[in-house]
Amino acid sequence: MSAPTREMVSAERGHGSVLHARPELWALGLGVLALALRALGLRTANEVFIDEVTYAALADQVAHGHLPSSAGQPFFLHPPASFALNGLVIRLFGLSGDAMDLALQLRWVNAVLGAATVVVAYFLVRRLAGPVPALLAGLVLVADPFVLRMDGRVMIETPAGLAVLVGWLFLLRAFDHEPGPARAAGEVPAALFFGIALVCKDMTAVFTLAPLVLAALWKRTLPWASVGRMLPVVAVPYVGYLLLIANDGLATDFVDQKLTGVLRMAGVVQETGFNAAPGADLAGRLVEMVGRFGTSYLLLALCPLVGLVAALSASPVRRLIGLFALCAGLLGAYCVLAGAAEEQFGYSVVLAAVLATPVAARELIARRPGLRRPLAALAVLFCLTGAALGIQARTTTDDGLLAARDWMVATLPADARVGLTSVTGEFALLPHGDWDVWPSLASLESNGAQYALTQSHPLSQGYGYAAPELLDWLPAHAEPVFTVSGPSGGDTVVWRLDRAQLAGAVAAGTTLPPVTGGYP
Repeated sequence: MSAPTREMVSAERGHGSVLHARPELWALGLGVLALALRALGLRTANEVFIDEVTYAALADQVAHGHLPSSAGQPFFLHPPASFALNGLVIRLFGLSGDAMDLALQLRWVNAVLGAATVVVAYFLVRRLAGPVPALLAGLVLVADPFVLRMDGRVMIETPAGLAVLVGWLFLLRAFDHEPGPARAAGEVPAALFFGIALVCKDMTAVFTLAPLVLAALWKRTLPWASVGRMLPVVAVPYVGYLLLIANDGLATDFVDQKLTGVLRMAGVVQETGFNAAPGADLAGRLVEMVGRFGTSYLLLALCPLVGLVAALSASPVRRLIGLFALCAGLLGAYCVLAGAAEEQFGYSVVLAAVLATPVAARELIARRPGLRRPLAALAVLFCLTGAALGIQARTTTDDGLLAARDWMVATLPADARVGLTSVTGEFALLPHGDWDVWPSLASLESNGAQYALTQSHPLSQGYGYAAPELLDWLPAHAEPVFTVSGPSGGDTVVWRLDRAQLAGAVAAGTTLPPVTGGYP
Protein backbone atom coordinates (compact mmCIF):
# COMPACT_ATOMS: atom_id res chain seq x y z
CA MET A 1 0.00 0.00 0.00
CA SER A 2 1.40 3.39 -0.98
CA ALA A 3 2.07 6.14 1.54
CA PRO A 4 -0.77 8.41 0.31
CA THR A 5 -3.31 5.60 0.75
CA ARG A 6 -2.00 4.76 4.24
CA GLU A 7 -2.55 8.41 5.10
CA MET A 8 -6.16 8.22 3.89
CA VAL A 9 -6.89 5.01 5.80
CA SER A 10 -5.38 6.44 8.96
CA ALA A 11 -7.59 9.50 8.63
CA GLU A 12 -10.67 7.29 8.26
CA ARG A 13 -9.88 5.28 11.39
CA GLY A 14 -9.95 8.38 13.49
CA HIS A 15 -13.71 8.65 13.07
CA GLY A 16 -15.22 5.78 15.03
CA SER A 17 -16.23 2.32 14.12
CA VAL A 18 -19.86 2.94 13.11
CA LEU A 19 -19.08 5.07 10.06
CA HIS A 20 -15.84 3.24 9.37
CA ALA A 21 -17.43 -0.20 9.15
CA ARG A 22 -19.47 -1.48 6.20
CA PRO A 23 -18.98 1.43 3.77
CA GLU A 24 -21.02 -0.50 1.19
CA LEU A 25 -24.11 -0.21 3.39
CA TRP A 26 -23.66 3.53 3.83
CA ALA A 27 -23.19 3.88 0.08
CA LEU A 28 -26.31 1.79 -0.59
CA GLY A 29 -28.34 3.94 1.79
CA LEU A 30 -27.18 7.11 0.06
CA GLY A 31 -27.97 5.60 -3.34
CA VAL A 32 -31.49 4.60 -2.32
CA LEU A 33 -32.13 8.03 -0.80
CA ALA A 34 -30.78 9.72 -3.92
CA LEU A 35 -32.98 7.64 -6.23
CA ALA A 36 -36.07 8.23 -4.09
CA LEU A 37 -35.57 12.01 -4.19
CA ARG A 38 -34.92 11.97 -7.93
CA ALA A 39 -38.02 9.87 -8.54
CA LEU A 40 -40.16 12.32 -6.57
CA GLY A 41 -41.98 14.63 -9.00
CA LEU A 42 -40.03 13.24 -11.96
CA ARG A 43 -42.67 14.33 -14.48
CA THR A 44 -43.78 17.53 -12.79
CA ALA A 45 -40.85 19.10 -10.89
CA ASN A 46 -38.93 20.26 -13.98
CA GLU A 47 -40.34 22.13 -16.94
CA VAL A 48 -39.68 20.33 -20.23
CA PHE A 49 -36.38 21.64 -21.59
CA ILE A 50 -35.55 22.01 -25.28
CA ASP A 51 -32.31 20.01 -24.98
CA GLU A 52 -33.92 16.98 -23.39
CA VAL A 53 -36.67 16.87 -26.02
CA THR A 54 -33.98 17.05 -28.71
CA TYR A 55 -31.88 14.34 -27.06
CA ALA A 56 -34.93 12.08 -26.69
CA ALA A 57 -35.63 12.42 -30.41
CA LEU A 58 -31.99 11.63 -31.22
CA ALA A 59 -32.10 8.59 -28.94
CA ASP A 60 -35.19 7.37 -30.76
CA GLN A 61 -33.32 7.61 -34.06
CA VAL A 62 -30.45 5.55 -32.64
CA ALA A 63 -32.97 3.02 -31.27
CA HIS A 64 -34.19 2.52 -34.83
CA GLY A 65 -30.69 2.04 -36.23
CA HIS A 66 -29.99 5.52 -37.55
CA LEU A 67 -27.22 8.02 -36.88
CA PRO A 68 -28.47 11.04 -34.89
CA SER A 69 -29.73 13.82 -37.14
CA SER A 70 -31.52 17.13 -36.69
CA ALA A 71 -33.44 19.09 -39.33
CA GLY A 72 -32.33 16.56 -41.94
CA GLN A 73 -28.63 17.00 -41.15
CA PRO A 74 -26.27 14.68 -39.23
CA PHE A 75 -26.01 15.75 -35.58
CA PHE A 76 -22.40 16.04 -34.41
CA LEU A 77 -22.64 18.85 -31.88
CA HIS A 78 -22.36 16.20 -29.13
CA PRO A 79 -21.00 12.64 -29.36
CA PRO A 80 -23.55 9.81 -29.38
CA ALA A 81 -22.85 7.71 -26.25
CA SER A 82 -25.73 9.10 -24.19
CA PHE A 83 -28.08 8.86 -27.17
CA ALA A 84 -27.02 5.24 -27.65
CA LEU A 85 -27.70 4.49 -23.98
CA ASN A 86 -31.17 6.04 -24.12
CA GLY A 87 -31.79 4.36 -27.48
CA LEU A 88 -31.02 1.02 -25.86
CA VAL A 89 -33.52 1.79 -23.09
CA ILE A 90 -36.14 2.67 -25.72
CA ARG A 91 -35.58 -0.69 -27.41
CA LEU A 92 -35.45 -2.75 -24.23
CA PHE A 93 -38.57 -1.27 -22.66
CA GLY A 94 -40.52 -0.62 -25.85
CA LEU A 95 -40.90 3.10 -25.18
CA SER A 96 -42.95 5.07 -27.68
CA GLY A 97 -44.59 8.44 -28.23
CA ASP A 98 -43.54 11.85 -29.46
CA ALA A 99 -40.33 13.54 -28.34
CA MET A 100 -41.93 15.01 -25.21
CA ASP A 101 -43.43 11.66 -24.20
CA LEU A 102 -40.08 9.93 -24.73
CA ALA A 103 -38.25 12.59 -22.75
CA LEU A 104 -40.59 12.19 -19.79
CA GLN A 105 -40.09 8.41 -19.84
CA LEU A 106 -36.32 8.61 -20.33
CA ARG A 107 -35.95 10.85 -17.29
CA TRP A 108 -35.81 7.61 -15.29
CA VAL A 109 -32.45 6.81 -16.88
CA ASN A 110 -30.80 9.91 -15.50
CA ALA A 111 -32.53 9.46 -12.15
CA VAL A 112 -30.79 6.08 -11.81
CA LEU A 113 -27.46 7.37 -13.14
CA GLY A 114 -27.64 10.37 -10.81
CA ALA A 115 -28.14 8.07 -7.82
CA ALA A 116 -25.13 6.04 -8.94
CA THR A 117 -23.10 9.27 -9.10
CA VAL A 118 -23.88 9.91 -5.43
CA VAL A 119 -22.53 6.45 -4.55
CA VAL A 120 -19.32 6.96 -6.53
CA ALA A 121 -18.81 10.40 -4.99
CA TYR A 122 -19.18 8.87 -1.52
CA PHE A 123 -16.40 6.35 -2.19
CA LEU A 124 -14.18 9.04 -3.69
CA VAL A 125 -14.49 11.40 -0.72
CA ARG A 126 -14.08 8.50 1.70
CA ARG A 127 -10.70 7.76 0.14
CA LEU A 128 -9.72 11.41 0.14
CA ALA A 129 -10.98 12.71 3.46
CA GLY A 130 -12.53 9.92 5.55
CA PRO A 131 -15.99 8.49 6.32
CA VAL A 132 -17.62 11.49 8.01
CA PRO A 133 -16.80 13.96 5.22
CA ALA A 134 -17.83 11.26 2.72
CA LEU A 135 -21.24 10.91 4.35
CA LEU A 136 -21.77 14.67 4.43
CA ALA A 137 -20.63 15.02 0.82
CA GLY A 138 -22.96 12.22 -0.19
CA LEU A 139 -25.89 13.86 1.57
CA VAL A 140 -25.12 17.18 -0.11
CA LEU A 141 -25.12 15.49 -3.51
CA VAL A 142 -28.29 13.53 -2.71
CA ALA A 143 -30.28 16.74 -2.41
CA ASP A 144 -28.34 19.43 -4.28
CA PRO A 145 -31.13 21.31 -6.12
CA PHE A 146 -29.06 22.03 -9.21
CA VAL A 147 -27.87 18.44 -9.52
CA LEU A 148 -31.44 17.25 -8.98
CA ARG A 149 -32.56 19.52 -11.82
CA MET A 150 -30.04 17.97 -14.22
CA ASP A 151 -30.64 14.40 -13.03
CA GLY A 152 -34.38 14.97 -13.44
CA ARG A 153 -34.08 15.71 -17.15
CA VAL A 154 -32.72 13.87 -20.19
CA MET A 155 -29.39 15.71 -20.15
CA ILE A 156 -26.07 14.33 -21.36
CA GLU A 157 -24.26 15.87 -18.39
CA THR A 158 -25.49 13.14 -16.02
CA PRO A 159 -24.00 10.10 -17.83
CA ALA A 160 -20.90 12.14 -18.68
CA GLY A 161 -20.45 13.24 -15.06
CA LEU A 162 -20.87 9.69 -13.79
CA ALA A 163 -18.22 8.40 -16.20
CA VAL A 164 -15.85 11.18 -15.11
CA LEU A 165 -16.22 10.31 -11.40
CA VAL A 166 -15.88 6.57 -12.02
CA GLY A 167 -12.67 7.28 -13.90
CA TRP A 168 -11.28 9.32 -11.01
CA LEU A 169 -12.24 6.58 -8.55
CA PHE A 170 -10.34 3.98 -10.56
CA LEU A 171 -7.33 6.27 -10.80
CA LEU A 172 -7.30 6.86 -7.05
CA ARG A 173 -7.56 3.12 -6.48
CA ALA A 174 -4.55 2.65 -8.74
CA PHE A 175 -2.57 4.66 -6.16
CA ASP A 176 -3.08 1.77 -3.74
CA HIS A 177 -0.14 0.22 -5.59
CA GLU A 178 3.41 1.41 -5.86
CA PRO A 179 4.51 2.50 -9.36
CA GLY A 180 4.78 -0.60 -11.50
CA PRO A 181 2.69 -3.11 -13.43
CA ALA A 182 -0.11 -3.27 -10.83
CA ARG A 183 -0.61 0.50 -10.85
CA ALA A 184 -0.38 0.62 -14.64
CA ALA A 185 -3.11 -2.02 -14.88
CA GLY A 186 -5.29 0.03 -12.54
CA GLU A 187 -4.88 3.09 -14.73
CA VAL A 188 -6.45 1.37 -17.75
CA PRO A 189 -10.08 1.31 -16.51
CA ALA A 190 -9.70 4.90 -15.32
CA ALA A 191 -8.65 5.96 -18.81
CA LEU A 192 -11.42 3.93 -20.40
CA PHE A 193 -14.09 5.67 -18.32
CA PHE A 194 -12.55 9.03 -19.16
CA GLY A 195 -12.90 7.99 -22.80
CA ILE A 196 -16.54 7.04 -22.26
CA ALA A 197 -17.13 10.47 -20.74
CA LEU A 198 -15.57 12.02 -23.83
CA VAL A 199 -18.01 10.23 -26.17
CA CYS A 200 -20.85 11.50 -23.98
CA LYS A 201 -19.68 15.11 -24.12
CA ASP A 202 -16.49 16.56 -25.57
CA MET A 203 -16.25 19.19 -22.84
CA THR A 204 -15.32 16.49 -20.31
CA ALA A 205 -11.78 16.75 -21.68
CA VAL A 206 -11.46 19.73 -19.33
CA PHE A 207 -12.40 17.50 -16.38
CA THR A 208 -10.15 14.58 -17.36
CA LEU A 209 -7.39 15.22 -19.90
CA ALA A 210 -6.48 18.70 -18.68
CA PRO A 211 -6.04 17.62 -15.01
CA LEU A 212 -4.01 14.57 -16.09
CA VAL A 213 -1.53 16.69 -18.03
CA LEU A 214 -1.39 19.29 -15.25
CA ALA A 215 -0.80 16.50 -12.73
CA ALA A 216 2.34 15.49 -14.61
CA LEU A 217 3.54 19.10 -14.55
CA TRP A 218 2.55 19.97 -10.97
CA LYS A 219 4.81 18.47 -8.32
CA ARG A 220 5.04 15.25 -10.34
CA THR A 221 1.63 14.32 -8.99
CA LEU A 222 1.27 11.81 -11.80
CA PRO A 223 4.26 10.37 -13.64
CA TRP A 224 4.53 11.19 -17.31
CA ALA A 225 4.66 7.47 -17.96
CA SER A 226 1.17 7.13 -16.48
CA VAL A 227 -0.13 9.99 -18.59
CA GLY A 228 1.46 8.45 -21.66
CA ARG A 229 -0.23 5.12 -20.95
CA MET A 230 -3.63 6.62 -20.23
CA LEU A 231 -4.05 9.10 -23.07
CA PRO A 232 -4.16 6.47 -25.87
CA VAL A 233 -6.75 4.48 -23.91
CA VAL A 234 -8.84 7.62 -23.36
CA ALA A 235 -8.82 8.16 -27.12
CA VAL A 236 -10.03 4.66 -28.05
CA PRO A 237 -13.83 5.25 -27.76
CA TYR A 238 -13.61 8.60 -29.55
CA VAL A 239 -11.43 7.20 -32.33
CA GLY A 240 -14.03 4.49 -32.86
CA TYR A 241 -16.66 7.21 -33.19
CA LEU A 242 -14.53 9.11 -35.70
CA LEU A 243 -13.94 5.98 -37.78
CA LEU A 244 -17.70 5.44 -37.95
CA ILE A 245 -18.18 9.01 -39.18
CA ALA A 246 -15.39 8.71 -41.75
CA ASN A 247 -16.80 5.41 -43.02
CA ASP A 248 -20.10 7.18 -43.74
CA GLY A 249 -18.35 10.05 -45.55
CA LEU A 250 -19.46 12.62 -43.00
CA ALA A 251 -16.08 13.94 -41.85
CA THR A 252 -16.65 17.41 -43.32
CA ASP A 253 -19.99 17.80 -41.56
CA PHE A 254 -18.37 16.66 -38.31
CA VAL A 255 -15.55 19.21 -38.55
CA ASP A 256 -17.93 22.05 -39.39
CA GLN A 257 -20.25 21.32 -36.46
CA LYS A 258 -17.41 20.77 -34.01
CA LEU A 259 -15.83 24.06 -34.99
CA THR A 260 -19.15 25.78 -34.41
CA GLY A 261 -19.45 24.04 -31.04
CA VAL A 262 -15.98 25.17 -29.96
CA LEU A 263 -16.71 28.75 -31.01
CA ARG A 264 -19.98 28.65 -29.07
CA MET A 265 -18.36 27.31 -25.93
CA ALA A 266 -15.61 29.90 -26.18
CA GLY A 267 -18.19 32.66 -26.54
CA VAL A 268 -16.96 33.75 -29.97
CA VAL A 269 -20.39 32.80 -31.30
CA GLN A 270 -23.18 33.58 -28.83
CA GLU A 271 -26.25 31.51 -29.76
CA THR A 272 -27.41 30.07 -26.45
CA GLY A 273 -27.18 30.88 -22.76
CA PHE A 274 -27.49 34.11 -20.81
CA ASN A 275 -24.75 35.91 -22.73
CA ALA A 276 -26.62 35.29 -26.00
CA ALA A 277 -29.83 37.06 -24.98
CA PRO A 278 -29.51 40.87 -24.96
CA GLY A 279 -32.51 41.23 -22.65
CA ALA A 280 -31.29 38.67 -20.12
CA ASP A 281 -29.90 39.90 -16.82
CA LEU A 282 -27.66 37.17 -15.42
CA ALA A 283 -27.05 38.89 -12.07
CA GLY A 284 -30.74 39.58 -11.63
CA ARG A 285 -31.61 36.02 -12.57
CA LEU A 286 -29.11 34.65 -10.02
CA VAL A 287 -30.61 36.81 -7.29
CA GLU A 288 -34.08 35.68 -8.31
CA MET A 289 -33.08 31.99 -8.22
CA VAL A 290 -30.97 32.01 -5.05
CA GLY A 291 -33.99 30.85 -3.08
CA ARG A 292 -34.04 27.70 -5.20
CA PHE A 293 -30.35 27.06 -5.90
CA GLY A 294 -28.47 29.02 -3.25
CA THR A 295 -26.33 26.11 -2.01
CA SER A 296 -25.55 25.08 -5.59
CA TYR A 297 -24.41 28.61 -6.45
CA LEU A 298 -22.12 28.58 -3.43
CA LEU A 299 -20.55 25.31 -4.60
CA LEU A 300 -20.06 26.77 -8.08
CA ALA A 301 -18.31 29.79 -6.60
CA LEU A 302 -16.17 27.72 -4.23
CA CYS A 303 -15.02 25.20 -6.82
CA PRO A 304 -11.85 26.93 -8.08
CA LEU A 305 -10.91 28.02 -4.55
CA VAL A 306 -11.23 24.60 -2.92
CA GLY A 307 -9.56 23.11 -5.99
CA LEU A 308 -6.57 25.37 -5.47
CA VAL A 309 -6.31 24.46 -1.77
CA ALA A 310 -6.51 20.74 -2.55
CA ALA A 311 -3.97 21.10 -5.37
CA LEU A 312 -1.44 22.41 -2.82
CA SER A 313 -1.75 19.27 -0.66
CA ALA A 314 1.21 17.05 0.16
CA SER A 315 -0.91 14.05 -0.88
CA PRO A 316 -0.81 13.17 -4.61
CA VAL A 317 -4.38 11.84 -4.67
CA ARG A 318 -5.67 15.02 -3.06
CA ARG A 319 -3.70 17.08 -5.55
CA LEU A 320 -5.30 15.11 -8.40
CA ILE A 321 -8.82 15.94 -7.25
CA GLY A 322 -7.73 19.51 -6.57
CA LEU A 323 -6.57 19.88 -10.17
CA PHE A 324 -9.86 18.40 -11.38
CA ALA A 325 -11.82 20.95 -9.33
CA LEU A 326 -9.51 23.80 -10.33
CA CYS A 327 -9.98 23.06 -14.05
CA ALA A 328 -13.73 22.66 -13.62
CA GLY A 329 -14.08 25.86 -11.60
CA LEU A 330 -12.03 27.94 -14.01
CA LEU A 331 -14.05 26.65 -16.95
CA GLY A 332 -17.27 27.53 -15.11
CA ALA A 333 -16.02 31.03 -14.37
CA TYR A 334 -14.99 31.55 -18.00
CA CYS A 335 -18.37 30.38 -19.30
CA VAL A 336 -20.18 32.86 -17.05
CA LEU A 337 -17.91 35.77 -17.89
CA ALA A 338 -17.35 35.28 -21.62
CA GLY A 339 -18.43 31.86 -22.89
CA ALA A 340 -21.75 30.12 -23.45
CA ALA A 341 -23.36 30.63 -20.05
CA GLU A 342 -25.67 27.61 -20.18
CA GLU A 343 -26.83 26.20 -16.86
CA GLN A 344 -25.93 22.61 -17.74
CA PHE A 345 -22.26 23.56 -17.93
CA GLY A 346 -22.31 23.86 -14.15
CA TYR A 347 -23.16 20.21 -13.50
CA SER A 348 -19.62 18.82 -13.42
CA VAL A 349 -18.46 21.96 -11.62
CA VAL A 350 -20.81 21.16 -8.75
CA LEU A 351 -19.62 17.53 -8.73
CA ALA A 352 -16.00 18.66 -8.57
CA ALA A 353 -16.77 21.11 -5.75
CA VAL A 354 -18.51 18.39 -3.72
CA LEU A 355 -15.36 16.24 -4.00
CA ALA A 356 -12.80 18.97 -3.40
CA THR A 357 -14.48 20.89 -0.57
CA PRO A 358 -14.01 18.13 2.06
CA VAL A 359 -10.42 17.74 0.91
CA ALA A 360 -9.78 21.47 1.23
CA ALA A 361 -11.40 21.43 4.66
CA ARG A 362 -9.07 18.61 5.76
CA GLU A 363 -6.08 20.56 4.51
CA LEU A 364 -7.14 23.70 6.35
CA ILE A 365 -7.80 21.80 9.59
CA ALA A 366 -4.37 20.17 9.37
CA ARG A 367 -2.83 23.65 9.27
CA ARG A 368 -5.22 25.26 11.77
CA PRO A 369 -6.83 22.64 14.09
CA GLY A 370 -9.01 25.32 15.65
CA LEU A 371 -11.05 25.42 12.45
CA ARG A 372 -12.40 21.90 12.98
CA ARG A 373 -15.53 22.85 14.95
CA PRO A 374 -16.52 25.90 12.87
CA LEU A 375 -16.05 24.01 9.61
CA ALA A 376 -17.98 21.01 10.93
CA ALA A 377 -20.85 23.29 11.98
CA LEU A 378 -20.84 24.99 8.57
CA ALA A 379 -20.85 21.60 6.84
CA VAL A 380 -23.88 20.42 8.79
CA LEU A 381 -25.70 23.72 8.22
CA PHE A 382 -24.91 23.58 4.51
CA CYS A 383 -26.13 19.98 4.31
CA LEU A 384 -29.42 20.81 6.03
CA THR A 385 -29.99 23.89 3.88
CA GLY A 386 -29.28 21.92 0.72
CA ALA A 387 -31.69 19.20 1.84
CA ALA A 388 -34.44 21.77 2.37
CA LEU A 389 -33.84 23.29 -1.06
CA GLY A 390 -33.69 19.86 -2.68
CA ILE A 391 -37.00 18.76 -1.16
CA GLN A 392 -38.53 22.07 -2.21
CA ALA A 393 -37.23 21.52 -5.75
CA ARG A 394 -38.78 18.06 -6.05
CA THR A 395 -42.14 19.04 -4.58
CA THR A 396 -42.56 22.18 -6.71
CA THR A 397 -44.87 21.88 -9.71
CA ASP A 398 -43.08 23.21 -12.78
CA ASP A 399 -44.74 21.56 -15.77
CA GLY A 400 -46.38 24.37 -17.74
CA LEU A 401 -45.86 22.97 -21.25
CA LEU A 402 -46.95 19.48 -20.27
CA ALA A 403 -50.05 20.80 -18.51
CA ALA A 404 -50.89 23.09 -21.44
CA ARG A 405 -50.48 20.30 -23.97
CA ASP A 406 -52.67 17.92 -21.99
CA TRP A 407 -55.36 20.62 -21.61
CA MET A 408 -55.30 21.53 -25.31
CA VAL A 409 -55.50 17.90 -26.42
CA ALA A 410 -58.39 17.22 -24.04
CA THR A 411 -60.31 20.48 -24.54
CA LEU A 412 -59.71 22.09 -27.92
CA PRO A 413 -61.26 20.81 -31.15
CA ALA A 414 -59.02 18.39 -33.03
CA ASP A 415 -58.67 20.89 -35.89
CA ALA A 416 -57.96 23.93 -33.66
CA ARG A 417 -55.22 26.10 -35.10
CA VAL A 418 -52.70 26.94 -32.36
CA GLY A 419 -49.76 29.30 -32.76
CA LEU A 420 -46.62 28.45 -30.79
CA THR A 421 -44.24 31.24 -29.83
CA SER A 422 -41.19 29.65 -28.19
CA VAL A 423 -38.33 27.37 -29.16
CA THR A 424 -39.12 24.78 -26.49
CA GLY A 425 -42.78 24.85 -27.47
CA GLU A 426 -41.81 24.08 -31.05
CA PHE A 427 -39.57 21.13 -30.19
CA ALA A 428 -41.84 19.73 -27.47
CA LEU A 429 -45.25 20.04 -29.13
CA LEU A 430 -44.63 19.55 -32.85
CA PRO A 431 -45.59 17.90 -35.09
CA HIS A 432 -49.23 18.04 -34.07
CA GLY A 433 -52.15 18.56 -36.44
CA ASP A 434 -52.85 22.23 -37.02
CA TRP A 435 -50.37 23.55 -34.46
CA ASP A 436 -47.33 25.42 -35.76
CA VAL A 437 -44.83 28.17 -34.96
CA TRP A 438 -46.57 31.50 -35.58
CA PRO A 439 -44.76 33.94 -33.28
CA SER A 440 -45.97 37.29 -34.66
CA LEU A 441 -49.36 38.93 -35.08
CA ALA A 442 -48.79 38.81 -38.84
CA SER A 443 -48.17 35.04 -38.91
CA LEU A 444 -51.01 34.35 -36.48
CA GLU A 445 -53.39 36.32 -38.69
CA SER A 446 -52.23 34.93 -42.04
CA ASN A 447 -52.37 31.32 -40.86
CA GLY A 448 -55.82 31.57 -39.38
CA ALA A 449 -54.71 30.94 -35.78
CA GLN A 450 -57.51 30.57 -33.27
CA TYR A 451 -55.27 30.16 -30.21
CA ALA A 452 -51.75 31.12 -29.14
CA LEU A 453 -49.51 29.57 -26.50
CA THR A 454 -47.06 31.74 -24.57
CA GLN A 455 -44.68 31.38 -21.63
CA SER A 456 -43.88 34.64 -19.89
CA HIS A 457 -40.36 33.99 -18.59
CA PRO A 458 -38.59 32.89 -21.79
CA LEU A 459 -40.42 35.42 -23.98
CA SER A 460 -39.82 38.36 -21.66
CA GLN A 461 -36.12 37.48 -21.42
CA GLY A 462 -35.59 37.15 -25.17
CA TYR A 463 -35.37 33.35 -25.33
CA GLY A 464 -38.44 32.77 -27.49
CA TYR A 465 -39.29 33.47 -31.09
CA ALA A 466 -41.99 36.04 -30.28
CA ALA A 467 -41.18 39.60 -29.27
CA PRO A 468 -41.67 40.40 -25.57
CA GLU A 469 -44.29 42.97 -26.63
CA LEU A 470 -46.63 40.11 -27.56
CA LEU A 471 -47.07 39.51 -23.82
CA ASP A 472 -48.47 43.05 -23.52
CA TRP A 473 -50.71 42.86 -26.60
CA LEU A 474 -52.46 39.57 -25.83
CA PRO A 475 -54.01 40.50 -22.44
CA ALA A 476 -55.64 43.53 -24.03
CA HIS A 477 -56.95 41.79 -27.16
CA ALA A 478 -57.32 38.05 -26.41
CA GLU A 479 -58.93 35.83 -23.80
CA PRO A 480 -56.83 33.54 -21.56
CA VAL A 481 -58.59 30.16 -21.49
CA PHE A 482 -55.90 28.19 -19.67
CA THR A 483 -53.20 29.43 -17.30
CA VAL A 484 -50.65 27.61 -15.16
CA SER A 485 -47.67 29.15 -13.37
CA GLY A 486 -44.25 27.71 -12.64
CA PRO A 487 -40.77 28.96 -11.70
CA SER A 488 -39.19 28.13 -15.08
CA GLY A 489 -41.80 29.13 -17.65
CA GLY A 490 -43.55 31.76 -15.59
CA ASP A 491 -47.17 32.02 -16.73
CA THR A 492 -47.93 29.43 -19.40
CA VAL A 493 -51.11 30.69 -21.09
CA VAL A 494 -53.36 29.46 -23.88
CA TRP A 495 -55.05 32.49 -25.45
CA ARG A 496 -58.26 32.45 -27.49
CA LEU A 497 -57.65 34.96 -30.24
CA ASP A 498 -60.22 37.46 -31.47
CA ARG A 499 -59.85 37.17 -35.24
CA ALA A 500 -61.32 40.65 -35.85
CA GLN A 501 -58.93 42.32 -33.39
CA LEU A 502 -56.02 40.38 -34.83
CA ALA A 503 -56.86 41.40 -38.39
CA GLY A 504 -57.37 45.01 -37.34
CA ALA A 505 -53.99 45.18 -35.61
CA VAL A 506 -52.17 43.78 -38.63
CA ALA A 507 -54.05 46.11 -40.98
CA ALA A 508 -52.99 49.03 -38.78
CA GLY A 509 -49.34 47.96 -39.02
CA THR A 510 -49.02 46.35 -35.58
CA THR A 511 -47.36 43.07 -36.59
CA LEU A 512 -44.94 42.52 -33.66
CA PRO A 513 -42.30 40.68 -35.72
CA PRO A 514 -40.35 37.85 -34.02
CA VAL A 515 -37.01 38.61 -32.40
CA THR A 516 -35.32 35.44 -33.71
CA GLY A 517 -35.84 32.19 -35.58
CA GLY A 518 -36.40 33.51 -39.11
CA TYR A 519 -40.19 33.19 -38.86
CA PRO A 520 -42.49 35.86 -40.38
